[in-house]
Amino acid sequence: MAEKRDYSPFDRINGRWPAKGDRIFSPGRDAIPANSVGERVYRLGRGYKLAGDILVGNFLGEPCDHDDLIYPILYCYRHYIEVTLKEIVENYGQSVGITLSKRNHNLPGLWKLFPQIAAAYHNDPSDTAAVAVSDCIHELAQVDSGSFAFRYAQDKRSDALIPLEFGAIDLVNVLDVMNGIQNFFECAGLDFNHKRDMAD
Repeated sequence: MAEKRDYSPFDRINGRWPAKGDRIFSPGRDAIPANSVGERVYRLGRGYKLAGDILVGNFLGEPCDHDDLIYPILYCYRHYIEVTLKEIVENYGQSVGITLSKRNHNLPGLWKLFPQIAAAYHNDPSDTAAVAVSDCIHELAQVDSGSFAFRYAQDKRSDALIPLEFGAIDLVNVLDVMNGIQNFFECAGLDFNHKRDMAD
């Protein structure tokens, strides 16, 4: 049975204090983890993209949060791209002889495999949409090459501030561009899946 509260957990300011019996993973029916690798990878990618979208929505409604939310928004979107590219390589690369040589956070290295997979499935990896996605991935990697810049303030080796090579940005535009990237990846996956099934 749910605990009775005299406040809302969603209140921005509340007097909630840790209590005996608190558990992070308390039983409930709100969310169930995926029990297969394929579904888990799929939901991880979609979840990070959705989290970024929701944060942008909150960003618009709460101006006081702007300077806080920029980091998790950009991290969620960057991680969405990374997880999705890895999923595409795992799901569609192996059947055409393309695999991940090593696991890391290198977006340009992951992207480099995508045109090879697209070409193997008889798609034009130089079409306008693919070039636009490539440009966005390289732009993101230029700012955050190792998946650290949106998670940490300091370089772990030198303790120096990790520079962010951009000024003020339009997060609604980021959301809009990410929607295009998501549509591109989902359509590519559907196309690869269809062509692989036809070949089988």
